[in-house]
Amino acid sequence: MLTDNPYALYSDHENPDQYYTDLEAFAEKTIIKLSEYLGRVTEEFMSHNALTSLNVPASREEYLFEALLIGSFWNIYGGYASATHDSTLDIMKQLAGLRRVKGITVITADKTRGLLGIKLMKSPEHRDDFLIPGVNGFEKLIQWMEATGEFQREALRFRDWLAFFKHEDETYTFISICLMKNAAKRFSAESESAMGIYTRGVSSFNKQFHEKYQLREDAISVLRDRSEYHLGMLGAYIINKATRNEFLKTKEKVLLVPGCLKSCPQSGCKSIKDEKGEICTGCNACCRINQLRQLGEKHKFDLLILSHSSDLSAWAARPGEEQQVGVVGVACLTTLLAGGFELKKHGIAAQCIALDHSGCSHWKDNPQSTSVNINEILRRIIENKPPSGIVNENKGTRAGNPVAA
Repeated sequence: MLTDNPYALYSDHENPDQYYTDLEAFAEKTIIKLSEYLGRVTEEFMSHNALTSLNVPASREEYLFEALLIGSFWNIYGGYASATHDSTLDIMKQLAGLRRVKGITVITADKTRGLLGIKLMKSPEHRDDFLIPGVNGFEKLIQWMEATGEFQREALRFRDWLAFFKHEDETYTFISICLMKNAAKRFSAESESAMGIYTRGVSSFNKQFHEKYQLREDAISVLRDRSEYHLGMLGAYIINKATRNEFLKTKEKVLLVPGCLKSCPQSGCKSIKDEKGEICTGCNACCRINQLRQLGEKHKFDLLILSHSSDLSAWAARPGEEQQVGVVGVACLTTLLAGGFELKKHGIAAQCIALDHSGCSHWKDNPQSTSVNINEILRRIIENKPPSGIVNENKGTRAGNPVAA
């Protein structure tokens, strides 16, 4: 039975903002180290990318993070990619496409994905298989990521790097990827030391999942390496920093929250479905989403409830028009990064906030209501909102008192 939370951002601290203090200190040190380890290859990639890529350009720190992400995915998933036959990759990609068809098709596709995903694509004995650093190995890793149906956004970012390496000689590519892998190995150890207090439940959660649910279709999405949680932390920090000024310039702000923030049971929720999501009607005074809605009325931002499959492109500006809406997205640590990449892809000015802990049916046999740090919401939305000025607004509760904020 799934009972353990893989991560909890409140940990043992009385100060609910301690996580964000720790993250800032760790992230700034890590950025300096990444610049030292991967600065040269990143700058050469940026020069090439500026001339060839159609994707929205990013900051140097975002590209440094992408280089780290390549090394991390190579270390974590490279063995599985190396051992997976091309025919399996083709089948998995087709099944991922079938999931978009409603009805019995999606159920059948999910069951088949669960079987193939774990038995053929993520078998433990293949974890340490060697994927040779190079263009061919990189292509195989990206194909594996795309076939899982879980890493399409990351794979899209990686394809720009693959195009860059195809223009370089084999030795340069081999050395560069080895540098990325080494940087990722250092990050894994250093992040566990600095931020591991917030991810102490990952090992026990993964063990519980492996014992009873290893054929579930969401296994690849849920069974994450501990360092991936720390990557989500760092990635959110870097994205927020890079897009902050652009976000503050937008005329309107909207807070996008997941349904797991609703009070349990959710069956009594009277939200109204909209083409972009669900609109809170304030039916439950104790519901965290209702409290956030009231916070929005006070601080002039809108709120919308999104499902896992929501189309984030709905918030993009029309061609030729300026971005009018700034988005603050709230999600689990393991999905926060993909959401940030998706918003970036569509040129949407966004900020990212991690849920304090996971709680939906992907992570719990008995889903529970989650929470989010109110102070961090206000820091993301309000310009120059001093952290020290709102610390007490979260006192006594993980979710805080949004109405009083």
